[in-house]
Amino acid sequence: MRIFILFFGLIVTVFANDPVTFFKESRHNKLLCHLGQYSFMMVSQKNSTITNIDGHIYFNVKNENLYFLSNTCQIVKYSKNKI
Repeated sequence: MRIFILFFGLIVTVFANDPVTFFKESRHNKLLCHLGQYSFMMVSQKNSTITNIDGHIYFNVKNENLYFLSNTCQIVKYSKNKI
């Protein structure tokens, strides 16, 4: 049981840090962050920075006083493939 919990914790940690690594790769990579019940905001390196507060990773929007927890953001990938 302990091994299962440790393995599950490792998997969760890998997936929880995925938006942060995607964010750091390029200035053109964008994240879609959950702002409110029906509101979302696009975050990129141009308009935000990564902030570490009490061991948690946040995306801080530069022009506003907004902090998005890293697990509230999803990767936005554009593809030009036809359906």
